[in-house]
Amino acid sequence: MAEIKSTLDLIMEKTKNLTMTDEEKKAVHSQELRKKIKGWVQRCIDGTMNIAHLKENVQQEMKKEPGLPADLLEELLKKIDPEGANEVQFEIIESVLQRDTAPLKELIVQFRVELAEKVRERTDKEKKALEGRNISGSAIVPNLDRDPQWKSDRKQLKESYVKRIRSATAS
Repeated sequence: MAEIKSTLDLIMEKTKNLTMTDEEKKAVHSQELRKKIKGWVQRCIDGTMNIAHLKENVQQEMKKEPGLPADLLEELLKKIDPEGANEVQFEIIESVLQRDTAPLKELIVQFRVELAEKVRERTDKEKKALEGRNISGSAIVPNLDRDPQWKSDRKQLKESYVKRIRSATAS
């Protein structure tokens, strides 16, 4: 009776004489390292890994991969949210990468100030619109989250600051 081969067996048979070039090996290693970095950063943010352990991992991997600090910084910058808590990311940047986070913190402060100003302006505008429809009083608080234009404006503001944050210390 003829042997039925699995898909894996067929693939293994066809590729048994193929080898990876040095360039392909480096690309695979770099991709694996980025996945490790992403995991380390997420575990630190989640609180399942302390920063001292991350620092040890980084020092070990830097012996094999000198470009690790740049990849780590890039991943950390991706995790910074202008509206969120970023203390862990800042602590990693400062203690593991030995970089100043003041410019990043300043950008986040600028974002929050600008957002608060835009919220106040938009709220005033909505209150005036409601007054025009004879709806007024001290308990009236417009729900900006239901306004599609406000959602768009807020998203655009946040995206502009995210771009600035990601490019702030990458240079």
